[in-house]
Amino acid sequence: MSSAENTTKNTSNPISEIPTVDWLDLEKDRPKFFQELKYALSECGFLVLTNAPGLDEGFQQRAFREVRSFFDAPMDTKKTAHISNTPYFRGYTLPTPADRGHGQVIENFQYGFEQEPVCAHDDVTQPIHKRLFRGPNTWPTGEGLSGFRPLIEDLNLTYHKLTHQLGELIVESLGEDPAEFRSYFNFADPDLAASLNHNFSLDVFAQDTQDDVVSAYAKFDSQNVGAHIDGPPFIALLINDRPGLQVVAGEGNWVDAPVTCRTCEGEYNVPVIPGSVIVNTGGTLMHLSEGRYSATLHRVNTTLIPRGETRVSMPYFLLPKMEGDLIPFGKSQASEEGAAGYQAGRDRGANACVNRMGTFPQVTRRWWVEEFKELSAQHRKEVEAETAAAYKLAEERGKRYRGSTDIGR
Repeated sequence: MSSAENTTKNTSNPISEIPTVDWLDLEKDRPKFFQELKYALSECGFLVLTNAPGLDEGFQQRAFREVRSFFDAPMDTKKTAHISNTPYFRGYTLPTPADRGHGQVIENFQYGFEQEPVCAHDDVTQPIHKRLFRGPNTWPTGEGLSGFRPLIEDLNLTYHKLTHQLGELIVESLGEDPAEFRSYFNFADPDLAASLNHNFSLDVFAQDTQDDVVSAYAKFDSQNVGAHIDGPPFIALLINDRPGLQVVAGEGNWVDAPVTCRTCEGEYNVPVIPGSVIVNTGGTLMHLSEGRYSATLHRVNTTLIPRGETRVSMPYFLLPKMEGDLIPFGKSQASEEGAAGYQAGRDRGANACVNRMGTFPQVTRRWWVEEFKELSAQHRKEVEAETAAAYKLAEERGKRYRGSTDIGR
């Protein structure tokens, strides 16, 4: 079956799994690569990139081994890298309380590029994003973690290169000049929000609350299970070693994402695709493409993590330059309100900063109290607008599926 026939077949049926794109097709069958890339991002907003450069099975096994060694370390060791030690949102956060009603218990480690601060964090003569995003990482100290920092630095560079390579290809798939990507992302001068996440299974919830958690995830539009879009990045990259990630696809169904690296025996109940990376559209790409590629709601479903186990994932958000408007590809100026709910004149640097402040209040309480008070109300409005835009574009995709399916009956 030809690529064209395959794409026609896919668009006449609701998506039941995340589309796959093979990196090797860039050399073997370039038209097929672009056709499948365009289909995945326009009709799902997610894709599984197989044979991802630098992320082979051996590298991923090393990555999960080192990251799990950190999360398995004594709490006193992990706290040596506590995220509130500096104002730069780098380091370890304790597990979220099981009784807070969000359906997830998670601890994580935030990192970025190792950078010198531009100035003091409270020097208001500099834009807030230069004060918050540029700084050193907070590394743990203790025995048995000698391989942790080298691994994270290797992972960071691998992800960084892939984001730029894939970003330019995505712009090309839209029929635009790949240089458009470079105008927003300077390889040598990046801003980054990257994380190592450690999700716990249902076991950690009190017995009398587990049914409530299960019921919450059974609802498509439950408000307390962390469903969201990734607003700031162009694309997001992620590797993971247990089931849990779910994506809204097709007519509005939750679809399970595959696992990219098996680190435990037993039944996973989702595909395992070694050497792959999960890629999804961010709000920045949704806006720059004027909705041709839309950001997609997704969540981590606690009930899918095998009982007695935990899930590690490593999401990566490379952020666009924060000065000036995001002008859609091929346009000469920003629109008043774009397809992604983005409004011209937005202070995108402040938006990215308040996103971090709201996510990690332990840092905010120590370093950024007044700034968060000032910026949080506007940020809520912007997130609501972006999420509403993502819902609208997803609904339009669903109508296309229903219409094309009806024709085929």
